[in-house]
Amino acid sequence: MYASDWLKAAALLESIALHEPLEAKNEFFAWLVAETFLNTDGVTLDYEPEEALALVMRAKHKGARVQELAAQLRAWSTG
Repeated sequence: MYASDWLKAAALLESIALHEPLEAKNEFFAWLVAETFLNTDGVTLDYEPEEALALVMRAKHKGARVQELAAQLRAWSTG
């Protein structure tokens, strides 16, 4: 369904941020899942923690589409 690992990671991030599966720390969990997914495929990210939180919050409040989230993840990719 998703053509790239960045889109898959973005969809995971968005889904967790929107649906809040945990009692607390959903934003952190959403980021951790997306980053871990990419790390598993050999992709590392170089970002500032405040930027990552801002990205998750945009996803949570529907301020960014999956394609936009994926573009930002790809921009932070170093390998």
